[in-house]
This record gives sequence, C-alpha cells and structure tokens, in this order.
Amino acid sequence: MGKLIQILKTFFLIVIILFFVSWHIKIIFVYILFMVLRKHILHYEENKKIINRGVFILFFVLFWFLFPNRTSDSNDYIQSIYFDTKTRNKIRKPFIPHLTNIVGEGDIMAIVSLASYFIPENYFKGSAIGDIVKYNKSTYFINNNFHNFYRKMEPKKTPPHNVPFQIMQDMGYYNDISHYFLHIPNTKNLQDKEVIVFCHGYAGNWLLYPELFTKYTNAIIIAVETPSFSGYFSKKTMTNVINRILPHAYEQVGISYKKPHLVGLSNGGSAINTSIVSYPNKFKSFTILSASLKNTPRTNLKVNIIYGSNDRSGGVNNKIPKSKYIRHRLKGEDHSLMVARPDTIFELINKIINQ
Repeated sequence: MGKLIQILKTFFLIVIILFFVSWHIKIIFVYILFMVLRKHILHYEENKKIINRGVFILFFVLFWFLFPNRTSDSNDYIQSIYFDTKTRNKIRKPFIPHLTNIVGEGDIMAIVSLASYFIPENYFKGSAIGDIVKYNKSTYFINNNFHNFYRKMEPKKTPPHNVPFQIMQDMGYYNDISHYFLHIPNTKNLQDKEVIVFCHGYAGNWLLYPELFTKYTNAIIIAVETPSFSGYFSKKTMTNVINRILPHAYEQVGISYKKPHLVGLSNGGSAINTSIVSYPNKFKSFTILSASLKNTPRTNLKVNIIYGSNDRSGGVNNKIPKSKYIRHRLKGEDHSLMVARPDTIFELINKIINQ
C-alpha cells in the first residue's frame, strides 16, 4: 500500500510539472513515454517500422512548431545582446550555451518551486536558499512569482536564458565576449527616460529580474552580469560595465549618455559597495536590495538599503555614518523579498529614481 501511494505521488508530481512547463517539454515527455510503452501497442511488432517512423515524424514536426520563440532581435521585448569586446560588434549567442536553452528558465523554476514542497523546512534554515524554500512552501504554486512571470512572458518575444554562458565564462571560455539584457520602453522620448542598471545576485542573470523591472517601472533597463553566476561585482567587473557595456547599450537605445541608477540584488549589492568607493560619481542613485551596505560611500548621494527584517544578509556596517544612507527595513520579510513583494519593492524603487 505504501509503495502504491509513493507511485501515485510521483505520478501526480510529474503531471503538475508537465502542466506548467513549456509545450516542447511536454512533447519530449510524451515521446519518451511512447518509447517506454510502445511494445504494448496493439499489433506493434507487425508494424513497428511504420509506427516508429510515423511517431518520430509527428514528434519532430510538433517539437519544431512548439519550440518557444526565443530570439535576440532589436525589436524584442527584452533583448539579449552579445558583443565582441574588441570590435564592439554585436554577435550571435555562442552555439554550445545556446543548446542548453531547450530547457528554459521558466521550466527550471517551475520544477524548483515544486521541489521545494518536498524539502524539509529546517534543511536550509537561516540561509538565503532557506528563505526561498519557505516562500515556495507558503505560496500557492499557481501564484508563485519565481515561475509565474515566465508564463506571462511566453507570448512576448523574449531571449534564451544566459546562465549557461556565464558558467562557461567562469570556466575560461568566451573571455572576449560581453553580454547584457536590455529593455527599451515603447515610447518616443527615450532621452527623457531614466536608466536603471541592474546587477544580479547568486545563480546568474535571470530573465525574471529585467521582466520585473519592465513591468513595474517605465525606465530603460540594462541588466549586466559577472563573468560567472556568482553575482560578485569586483572593481574590474564594474570597470567593464562602465567603460564597455553601458556605452554599447546607450548606442543600442539610440540616446546620448546620461547617469544611470545602480541597483544590486543580494550578492549584486557588491556592485554598489564597489562603486560607491571606486566610481562614486558615475551613477545617479545607489540601491541595495536584500544585502548590506559595507563600505562608507565617497559620494554625497545617500545609499538606499532595502531588506527584510528576517534577512541576515541585510543591514548596514555600524561604522558608516547615518548621514550616508537611507534604510528601508520591511518587517517580517526575508531574502525572497524582491520576488515575494514586487509591488512594495518597486514602489520604493520608483520613488528613488524619480526623486
């Protein structure tokens, strides 16, 4: 009886996962199911060549037409831009990391969100991962923002995810290529729009983050990244962002250079801690999300720190004068703050960039 219950639970989990993943993943699963069960098809042995070929052709045609429209065109809702650091010419996404996009971010996050229900509550307690697991457990799956926003992005032209490329850069490949995500608002007066440079945290430059910024702000979004998926923005990385990526992005937008706002999430808060010391006059504002202000700013601008009261990652170094920062400490929230409470977070961000 116990074995039957376990089989039913596993079957139920697979059905839920298939319901939320992309259609081409569903097709792959159905084809695998056919390969496993084909010998049980009536008269299969007598007609196996015809059946195998027919099912394979059907699978190939459906897979071809149902594969998501992941592009990097200049008119996309979110652009994925790769360029040669020497020539500054735009290039296509390298072939090997492109192959990994058979499974999209939305598919991965749906599986991760479901898997969280089976992780013991105290397993990652007190860590950022534990906060994310807690959010997944306490949120109805269909309303879970860690994968829900991807479903809303599917009808729009959006690019493949880029974390595999970052991992390969961390392994020493593609050192002569830079990448960023770009969103250009659909308006004529782009020169008057604010520009937000977003710096990701641990686990890479997810499409989820520029999507949140495009939904909740009316700014030009430039989501930059580290040459790994760590989210630690060193002085060297920020020098590359300021001297190479931002000028390239402004050219793509078609506006003259203007001071952008710098926002860093979690480990990406290192971009702010680095810039307020090494590049204090290059940005219009500094905002740290779910991380700590560790360095004393060398700028007259006050650094904004937004974090949850239950987040051990948030806070301010006691040696930093209170005149140097503005603290936004949200009671009861933890490290999942930006995704769990986007309305509250972006209300604050919009006030910061528009003041």
